[in-house]
Amino acid sequence: LNKINMYLLITGASGHIGSSLASLLNKKKIKTILVTRSKKKKKILNSKFKNCKAILNNQIKKKIKISTVIHTASLNDRKTNKNNLAMSKNLTITKNILKNLDTKNLKKIIYLSTAQVYGSNLIKKVDENTALLPNNNYGISRYTNEIYLKNFAKKNKVNLIILRISNIVGEPVIPNKACERLLPNDLKRQSILGKVLALRSSGLQYRNFLSMHSTINIILNLIKKNTKGIQIFNLGGVDIQIIEFVKSFVKIYSKIKKKKLKLDILSDDPKQSQYLKFDYKKIMKFLKIRKK
Repeated sequence: LNKINMYLLITGASGHIGSSLASLLNKKKIKTILVTRSKKKKKILNSKFKNCKAILNNQIKKKIKISTVIHTASLNDRKTNKNNLAMSKNLTITKNILKNLDTKNLKKIIYLSTAQVYGSNLIKKVDENTALLPNNNYGISRYTNEIYLKNFAKKNKVNLIILRISNIVGEPVIPNKACERLLPNDLKRQSILGKVLALRSSGLQYRNFLSMHSTINIILNLIKKNTKGIQIFNLGGVDIQIIEFVKSFVKIYSKIKKKKLKLDILSDDPKQSQYLKFDYKKIMKFLKIRKK
C-alpha cells in the first residue's frame, strides 16, 4: 500500500473504531487521511498519529487521491435514537463525504454498519440472509446508509464492503465519553470507582461481543484484499448472555486486580430471552481466518 501514490481515508477517525484503526495504520506507516468533524479532535489526531494526516470533513478535496474509504462516521446510537432528525443527518454525513471524492481514483468503500439493522430479527440464528427489520432510529439510519451506498457503488463502479458489526469490547484510543456507557467500558468504570457493579437489567438478554483487536485487524485484511462488486458480511465474536459476560468480567477483574467485586442486579426484566447465534462464518471463510 505504501508504494501506491494513493491514500486511505477514515471517516469518524476520532471515534471508537475509527481511532483504533487509525492507530493500527499509523504503526504500519500506511498513508492515511483521518477525517473528523471537530477542530479539537483534529489536533489530537495529528499529534497522536504522526504517520497520518488529520483533516476536517469540509477539507476533503477531489484533488486528494483516495483509493479506499473506511466509513465509520455516524452519530452514536443514543443521539440517533433520541432525535428523528438524526437519521437524515447520518445519511447527509455520508453524502457530503462522497460528493467531495474523485470517484475515478476510488476503488473501494468499507462501510461499518451494525447488527442492529436486523432489529426484531436479531434472535436465534442470524446470518447475512436474515431479513432486515430495524426497530430503532439507529438501525434504520444504518439500513438507509446501506441502501444509499449500494446505489452509489453501482452507479460509480466502486467496490463496496458492508460490515454488520456486533458489540465491540475495547477502550477507545482517544478518550470518548460516549464509549463509557458501552457495557464493557461501563463495567470497568464502575469497578475502578467502587466495589459494586450495578446491572440495570436482569442480564438474561443474549448479545454477541467482539474484541476491538479482531475488528481492526479484519478491516486491515479487507483493505488489502482485492474484492469485486458489493459484499455484505456479519462481523462478530462470542454469543453470550449479559449476566454471564458480567460474571466473567467480575471473576477476571477480581483475580487480576485483587479486588473483590459485588454484582447488584437492579431489575428482573427481561424475565427470559431467546438465544442468539450471530453467524459470521462468511467473512472468516472469505479471509481464510480461523475462529479464535
